[in-house]
Amino acid sequence: MVCPACGAAQYEPRLVVSTFCKKCGAHLTIQKRRVTASKVSRSGAGYEDWTGDKSAAPAQPATPAPAVEPKPAAEATPAPAALPEAVSEEDRTADLSASDGFGAFLKAQVQPGVPDAPSSEPAAAPEEPAKAIDEPATGSLRRPTSNSPAPTPAPAPMNASSIQKMKDLGMYRNQYFKDADCFDCGHKFKTSRSARSANCPACGAYISLEDVEINMNATQPVKTRGDVIIRKRGHLSASSLQCRDLRCFGNLEANVECGGDAIFRAAGTIIGEIRCRRFIVEKGSDLAFKNPIRAEEVEIHARITGTIFSTGPVLIGTNGAVNGDVTARSVSIEPGGELNGAMNIVRAKPATPPPAAS
Repeated sequence: MVCPACGAAQYEPRLVVSTFCKKCGAHLTIQKRRVTASKVSRSGAGYEDWTGDKSAAPAQPATPAPAVEPKPAAEATPAPAALPEAVSEEDRTADLSASDGFGAFLKAQVQPGVPDAPSSEPAAAPEEPAKAIDEPATGSLRRPTSNSPAPTPAPAPMNASSIQKMKDLGMYRNQYFKDADCFDCGHKFKTSRSARSANCPACGAYISLEDVEINMNATQPVKTRGDVIIRKRGHLSASSLQCRDLRCFGNLEANVECGGDAIFRAAGTIIGEIRCRRFIVEKGSDLAFKNPIRAEEVEIHARITGTIFSTGPVLIGTNGAVNGDVTARSVSIEPGGELNGAMNIVRAKPATPPPAAS
């Protein structure tokens, strides 16, 4: 702000409404960005008398009065009208606290010897915002001003929904659906990942999708498209076990049919035929399979006894040992692995013996 009495510029908070000039001590009032000097100074006397020499006679302050009086008179009419416009334009483009020469600029605008400089400024300043607002109507492209509304984004097409995008990327199917097979007709379909049961779309048969955990003796057949886990203390003795994935840590006496992986980590004897996509025996196991094992992939990392039929590769790890015949597309034995039996390599799907009569 600039003192109208002496022309000194000083910094004040934006919300200040009254203050004193730090140079002449005149009381200043700020209303709507207009600065007005009252006739009361910090010492209580009028600023005309206070700016003069206090030690001089009362008649002496009258000499500078003619030189001082024209300053408020000249600046009272044009300067307050021009100064708010100049200040408001500067406020839109730069921060007052960041400009080092802003005080010098304002002081130069209200110098007593240059009365025409402030009056020429407001004539050009209002025209620029008017051009910026009127020109978009003619079709020219200009940067939007603070008064012009922000352009609204174009609405997204109705057919490009988020669900459709997820379906196109494959995320929708992987995150919200899972595969299910019908036990009766073998029809494969998709169902919700959180569903516990479903009906086959082809034949309408009921299909259970719940996971089963066995931690005690059980004699009921298990038929689900969920996962089955047999704990260390669990013992399943039933006619059949149908599931998606199987993890066995206990005893099992049933014909197993897995649509996914069958993982064993136990010790003992497994009675029943094993059919799965991937057959894995983890380290620390010692199992004897009384019936054949049929899978697409086989990994052996422990000692087992049984006959293996695989339509894909068979891997015998460092700690693996197979006591029995192996028929597969390929057999890999790592250093330390053992195979005590016949090894048959076939190019096509190996012929399987007829199922044993139940």
